[in-house]
Amino acid sequence: IADARDQVLLRRAARRAKRASAELTDLLAKREAALDAAERELARARGSRGTRYRYDEIVGESEVTRSLLKLVDRVTAADIPVLIEGESGSGKELVARAIHANGPRAARRFVSENCGAIPEGLLESALFGHVRGAFTGADRPRAGLFEIADQGTLFLDEIGEMSLGMQTKLLRVLEDGMLRPVGSERARKVNVRIITATHRDLAAMVKAKTFREDLYYRLNIITIRIPPLRERSSDIPLIVHHLLRKHGGASGVKPRVTQAAMDRLVAFAWPGNVRQLENEIRRALVLSDGTIDVEHLSPEIAGQTAAAPREEVGLNVRSRIDALEVALVRDALQKTRGNQTQAAKLLGLSRFGLQKMIRRLKIE
Repeated sequence: IADARDQVLLRRAARRAKRASAELTDLLAKREAALDAAERELARARGSRGTRYRYDEIVGESEVTRSLLKLVDRVTAADIPVLIEGESGSGKELVARAIHANGPRAARRFVSENCGAIPEGLLESALFGHVRGAFTGADRPRAGLFEIADQGTLFLDEIGEMSLGMQTKLLRVLEDGMLRPVGSERARKVNVRIITATHRDLAAMVKAKTFREDLYYRLNIITIRIPPLRERSSDIPLIVHHLLRKHGGASGVKPRVTQAAMDRLVAFAWPGNVRQLENEIRRALVLSDGTIDVEHLSPEIAGQTAAAPREEVGLNVRSRIDALEVALVRDALQKTRGNQTQAAKLLGLSRFGLQKMIRRLKIE
């Protein structure tokens, strides 16, 4: 009799588990459908950014991102030098490639080089090329980046790392468009659109006499400042979903990020900007089984207190209070694994009061 009773209880438990699994599967399907709908809406919104060209690789809908794209849109059609300023990892080359891809030289080559990654003795040859016998080891002629990029775009990253001597040689080519390879007595005409980038303050370097003033004004016809990720934190969820689509297809499982993990990602300051965020997502995808939670994030990110980005709340007192309440409620729910009764105790509220707050603040 006891065995029969245990078997009945076991079958009941199995049926309950099956129903719970079905409900969870249905809930996840609804969430994914809602996310797909949001992504389709975002795709439609991108068409109404107010720009002439599409910038699908530059992800974000915040005001600072829209302002950036409006400036890029104006610069793209104008065949003039552009100086891009921004912190490391903020996407300077991405903007440079967008300018080229939508500009009048799109059918020609886009050539990029990091001036800080090439030793001083080799940079001149890399940019201008050399003839055979120009120096020890030059057993054959080599075209420089200016020649390779002729009629196209040359992107020089970290231009602030270039020595004063090399700056003089670069200025000469920019002034008359005449290229003379190392070791050659002949010069040839090149037509290149130059886009430069730096994480340094070139204006301050000019005052300190470490960057040529005439070269600075030659390059700085239009300056585009790339905002760091911390100044557009509302773009982080869109960037995360973009990175999940980019890196998450190898396993065959559509990856997702829990709300708690997303809150930590949004709250983090990201000193390495988008590059650091991309590395974090790739790391989390390896450690998770398709669902990225707080435990899969790096310790310094997982330890952040989730908070609404200041960019969104401004100085409005009501908005600030709502943002603080959202952060506290989500933190309490995270610590109690979604148990509203225990979360209410942590917050000093009744369960009914917590549920009312969740509805008012529209917390999922």
